[in-house]
Amino acid sequence: MRRWRKARADRRRWAAAQTLPELADLMALWLEGELTMWPGHAAGADEETTLMIPTLAAANRAGFLTDQSQPGYDGPGFDRLRWEQRAAVSGLVADEQLLTRIRRAGEGAGLLVLLSHPRLLPQGRGVTCTIRGGQPYTVFGEYMPPRILRHIWSGISRPASDAVCDAWQLCLIDPEIGRNDRLWPLLDDLFAAQTTA
Repeated sequence: MRRWRKARADRRRWAAAQTLPELADLMALWLEGELTMWPGHAAGADEETTLMIPTLAAANRAGFLTDQSQPGYDGPGFDRLRWEQRAAVSGLVADEQLLTRIRRAGEGAGLLVLLSHPRLLPQGRGVTCTIRGGQPYTVFGEYMPPRILRHIWSGISRPASDAVCDAWQLCLIDPEIGRNDRLWPLLDDLFAAQTTA
């Protein structure tokens, strides 16, 4: 019964948020285990995310509302098939100065930087970032129209929902499968510098 009450209290916190930065602060708390859910996900962070939690939490606190991430990996998966993953992170950014800093840093580090916006054409098609057993498995950076975003983020306030739908959709991808020494250190440097400034 205690867990049910905690989940209900967490849902109220998400519903009370009015802005994208407020949602991002709550996402940081979810990543750190202080919240039991976020509107698009009813469980805790995946095990593969554990080492990236400090980086992702800092990114969220800086205003980059992350919604999908994975480390680079090349090897056997839980199902004994070969999993080939590119390190990647995607999310939403409302602050255009922050967006420019992230974009420039990503491009300077040789990462793929994908941007989409409801008023920007053409919309992003995304990049396959996980290959499982030789078959495409996960795509990052595909444009999500407002109707999809409203579905994923159901339960938040109308102002927060409008902010989500009007935000820039940003994705950073390491083009090399299995590598983890480019994207994650870049984000550590970028957001550590922002949080101490």
